[in-house]
Amino acid sequence: MTEKRKGGALSRLAAMLCNNPEFRRMVAVRTGRPCDTPDDAKARILERCDITSRADLDHVAKAEAEFHAAFRLPWVRWQQGARQQKQFSR
Repeated sequence: MTEKRKGGALSRLAAMLCNNPEFRRMVAVRTGRPCDTPDDAKARILERCDITSRADLDHVAKAEAEFHAAFRLPWVRWQQGARQQKQFSR
């Protein structure tokens, strides 16, 4: 029997981001593929990080690094850009 890995902080973050419509919009723009639902976002993360569960983000170093590079850092930059646009529109 294979032991199911328990998710930690990164898997919880990934789940939270997948539920965010603006994060899904960023993923769609960056991938050029629709990302309308939390399941779509989850699928993009699993595919890009080459894992079968978000819990793997907390246990597989290569997947963690890819998650940070492909999703977390671009998300931070995306949010910064949105804040800057709001400042310029005032």
